Amino acid sequence: LIRGYVGTAGELAGDLDTGHAFSIAMPFFSVLDDLPPDARFGCLGELSGLPDPDTFRDLPWVSNTGMVICDFVRKDDHGPSGLCARSILKDYLAGLDLEVRAAFENEFYLVELDESGRPVPFDDSNCFSTDGMNKQHAVALDIVRTLGTMGFSVEKYYPEYGKGQIEIVYKYADALTTADNQVYFREACRGVASNHGLTASFMPKPFQNLAGSGAHMHVSLWRDGRNLFYDPGRPHGAGDTARWFTGGLLKHLPALCAFTASTVNSYKRLVPHAWASAYVCHGPDNREAAVRMVTGMKGAEGKSFNIELKPADAAGNPHLALLAVLAAGMDGVNNRIDPGEPVMGDPFHMTDAERAERGIARLPETLGEAVTALEKDTFFKALLGDVFYEEYIKIKRFAWTQYIRHVSDWETAHYLKVF
Repeated sequence: LIRGYVGTAGELAGDLDTGHAFSIAMPFFSVLDDLPPDARFGCLGELSGLPDPDTFRDLPWVSNTGMVICDFVRKDDHGPSGLCARSILKDYLAGLDLEVRAAFENEFYLVELDESGRPVPFDDSNCFSTDGMNKQHAVALDIVRTLGTMGFSVEKYYPEYGKGQIEIVYKYADALTTADNQVYFREACRGVASNHGLTASFMPKPFQNLAGSGAHMHVSLWRDGRNLFYDPGRPHGAGDTARWFTGGLLKHLPALCAFTASTVNSYKRLVPHAWASAYVCHGPDNREAAVRMVTGMKGAEGKSFNIELKPADAAGNPHLALLAVLAAGMDGVNNRIDPGEPVMGDPFHMTDAERAERGIARLPETLGEAVTALEKDTFFKALLGDVFYEEYIKIKRFAWTQYIRHVSDWETAHYLKVF
């Protein structure tokens, strides 16, 4: 959920120096605008949202309007607040002696209302079909052109696996720019779609019987113009750094899901045999593996080899998700964590005994399980600091509690008359 305020250009000039006051509780509001009952922050205290002028973009879908991303800093001296994921990511990147290139691979649904007012997919075309390209073309082309004017280098778009689902691919960037771009990408897609009378929904699993929408995360590490992940002399081109980075991701993956799949709905996407990943494993070009080594394209092997994390969606904070992924992977590099042998197929088709022998565990099946894993993985406490870590766990645990206490239509339909 992207929050902010609207002001005049004149006010922005002043805010660049002073910042704009926000409640200190703002970073830990739920998407339903709730605070957990045990929240550390409430009515007392403020932060400053300090605009980063380098992030300014025009918003072409609304007239005479631009947008800038803010960092949450202390109000009195603009020092680090410890409560801003973007600031923590910037500090983490500054401590690395290498270049991080990253990208989010976004899927989303174009949704309209049927005659009864029920949200339904915009079209019923098949995956990658030219029919879908024709039906989606007007809105998709408008989105692509809008992204281009905002500085994105869009490479392609196509109808995805779900009816009315679309994927738009744009070029990678450095890690901070990638996280910032994810904010603007979502805003642009939703804003342009709205002008066409549609909703662009990044909800991970909006329809029961259709594919979920991910925001797969792609990462590679570079130094002096060389991809540290790639080694042409190793199987699949995966060098030691790539393997160790993968080992770190797998080690921390259950807890990592609390950042990359951060809603109760996220886990309805992460099911077996759905190309979304459901097991803690890795494999080259394996779309059922949680961590996929994306092997290089002919003629550009060293440039294109990267690591993809599949249990990720666009419903969370991109700065926080990317920070957690990078830190987990670098833990593997720093400690030379062996990821084990790759899985060369769908782990769903293995027996329980075969998976146990290979050490292939199930990913968390609920947000509650992911939060429990995060509580046990103190690596992220050291990364984020005690306060951020503890407050994040509180808000996610609160969201899970709200969900499991909700009496659903399914329960009423099945149990009301039976009992």
